Amino acid sequence: MSFASRLREQRIQMNLTQAELAEALGVTKGAVGHYEAGLNSPKAEVLFKVFEVLQCDANYLFQDEMSSLREDTASPEEMEMLVKKFRLLDDDGKEFILSSLSYAVKKKAKTIIFPQRAPSCESHSLENSNTIESHNKVPLKFSEQGGAAGNGVYLGPESFVEYMVEDNELTRRAAFAVPVCGDSMEPKFHNGDFVLVNFESVEPGDIALVTMDGYGYIKKLGEGELLSLNPKYKPIHMTEDLRINGKVLGLFNPDWFG
Repeated sequence: MSFASRLREQRIQMNLTQAELAEALGVTKGAVGHYEAGLNSPKAEVLFKVFEVLQCDANYLFQDEMSSLREDTASPEEMEMLVKKFRLLDDDGKEFILSSLSYAVKKKAKTIIFPQRAPSCESHSLENSNTIESHNKVPLKFSEQGGAAGNGVYLGPESFVEYMVEDNELTRRAAFAVPVCGDSMEPKFHNGDFVLVNFESVEPGDIALVTMDGYGYIKKLGEGELLSLNPKYKPIHMTEDLRINGKVLGLFNPDWFG
């Protein structure tokens, strides 16, 4: 049983709704839903509240993950070394490591997040096709590389996988979706969210997916600066290398995979 499943099980055991747990943790109901669906993981400070509110500890919620780690034969000395190095980091460093781990785990489990891949062109052949056309779904490209809503991440050649999603105004306007890495665009976008991007023109005040000096960002465009919504992040000065890859339309709802 995964962390997500045990979290949901313990919440039900405590007779709490998702909304009640969200209020106790200081997060949104949607965030709790993402935790229980395995789409996102609580930040460290939220995780400590989870233990308190649900009256359980890490040994219970993470027992299967810890079992997996033990099977990888990490020695006590190795674990102690990693913990000591982690504790030497400042808050920004710890947040970067936790965000990177969360994104890497979610990327590894993407077959669970994306249940229905769009059929290839060959599957539309009239002579040889067992695909039933869905009139309320459209194909949407999902980037396998993240756009940082934090300190920036390297974006190499773009790689996309196409999946069938609900046909609505936003998905029809979107050219592709990209995962968010980091917390600098909170409370609007959270680490692990997917944002919808298209190629409409952008103006100062819009949120855009940009690359600059070899790094990718999801930021609000200012006058000569890339701006975060999270006040703990300072503006980033634009350079001549800035490239605007698209305008962020909004948040992709995981329910649109249904």
